Amino acid sequence: MHRSHSARSAKSSPERAVRPSVSPGPGARTCVRSPGARSDKGLLVSGSVGKYALINGNYEPTGMHGKFPYWTSRGTNPCYIFHTGKTRWVISKELDDGTSCYAFIADDGSPSPALCRGPWTRCNDRGEWNQDPLLRCNEAPISDNPFVHMRMPLEGEMRKLKIADVEGRQVLWKKLDKNGDNIVDLAEVEALVADLVKSGTWPSWLGDNTALERAYKQTIEDSIDGDDQIEKEEFHALLLNIFWFGKLHEVFANISQNDEEIDMQEFVQGLEKLGLRFPPGKAESEFRNFDLDGSGFVSFAEFCRGVRQKVCPTSEEHRGPHAADMKKFEMAEMIEQHGGAPATSGAMVKKKTLGDFDQLEKQLKTIASEPQNKGLNKLWRRLDFNGNNKVSLAEIDKWVVESYPLLNHKPALIRAQQATLQRFKDTDGFIEKKEFKALLLNLFYFNKLFWLFDQSDSDRDRRMDLKEFQFCTNMVGLKMSPTKSQAEFARIDRNSGGIILFDEFCSYIVEKKCPPELTAFITDE
Repeated sequence: MHRSHSARSAKSSPERAVRPSVSPGPGARTCVRSPGARSDKGLLVSGSVGKYALINGNYEPTGMHGKFPYWTSRGTNPCYIFHTGKTRWVISKELDDGTSCYAFIADDGSPSPALCRGPWTRCNDRGEWNQDPLLRCNEAPISDNPFVHMRMPLEGEMRKLKIADVEGRQVLWKKLDKNGDNIVDLAEVEALVADLVKSGTWPSWLGDNTALERAYKQTIEDSIDGDDQIEKEEFHALLLNIFWFGKLHEVFANISQNDEEIDMQEFVQGLEKLGLRFPPGKAESEFRNFDLDGSGFVSFAEFCRGVRQKVCPTSEEHRGPHAADMKKFEMAEMIEQHGGAPATSGAMVKKKTLGDFDQLEKQLKTIASEPQNKGLNKLWRRLDFNGNNKVSLAEIDKWVVESYPLLNHKPALIRAQQATLQRFKDTDGFIEKKEFKALLLNLFYFNKLFWLFDQSDSDRDRRMDLKEFQFCTNMVGLKMSPTKSQAEFARIDRNSGGIILFDEFCSYIVEKKCPPELTAFITDE
């Protein structure tokens, strides 16, 4: 999703904590230059220490970002070096406007960040921005590895599918692991993929059942725990296998002459169909690398696994020397966030799951079904304990903490209150009894959506385009065809700008997912 230039806390969720807040200062002078072209040189970043050592490594030229070239790191969770279109080159985990980044250097008119005079400015482990003379970005030769060249054009495709996107994978896992036990089976994976393909979020070739089953089986075989289920730490490998087994299924079928194995000659034909050409000696060496059992033949599973590991490695060696330190840091921040913050910090000690929200939704339906709104009136009296027929944000906060800790997320609470007040054009900042009906709905669905999509900051203006909208509606269980979702997006996007706000999306979901029992209540003004 796209984000505006509001600040982000360094104490976010564990996986996202590695990304600092907005870089400070007005930036360097604006540099006027003519439209550029894709670079013919790679970059090498070195000298970053501590928890942001993940930006070190080789970067390959990938394409154009606006009028400027950009580079992608070779790691499984890639970083990008690109120009913001204004005054800076930045290193970031997202290819966006550079608002949030790991490091930046002022643009002095050079065609590459490696040629800028510097110095680089980066965020340290405490979230402070300082110039770092040790951080270097130098030109480097482009990799001569054909598999690296194969990966670069596919990087954007994997990002759109949320396979190469950390936040997207988090959402997919939350959707998949409904009960929060960190384990899923093949049936659950098949159901998720079927939903993604049916909605148009994923292309149809990712829905091939044979390729999907083989991808799942390969992930299990590569696992070290020996069971037949996928755990959270294996999920990224599973997604990569699903992508490559699906993409390579047709290629393998064309070269294998309807059997399950290919020989050396067919192997070379398969690589050529993928745009990979090796000299004879190198091709034979690669064949031996793929032929794990030394049989002289490569099976479909061996072919897919080999290509995937060559193009998208997931082994520890690609995570950098500071991977263990990163894990320790993330765990320390999680403990601090969960244990050291006050009750309204927005964290539950118990991990939230989709199953928890489903259960609470059933409870609210039961309460709303009681005759003469008995249950809902009881909730209101508990909230409006002094009986003055209006409640403040602080009173709502206290009520949520005591009655519904699952909904105890301050940013979602604030947005839910604001949405309720806007609906009734109320400017006094207090929720009245007639507005409680809408507030209850907004509290539930805003919390569910903020949790699912990891919307942790209350002052951030999150936006989504049509593709993000289709992905998000699928994740919350709205079944729509691509045509229907396009029409619904256009209905929300009143100015036809191609972008809608996350708050608008939340309000739309409230409207679409509102249980009939609560619909009757909120319309009974």
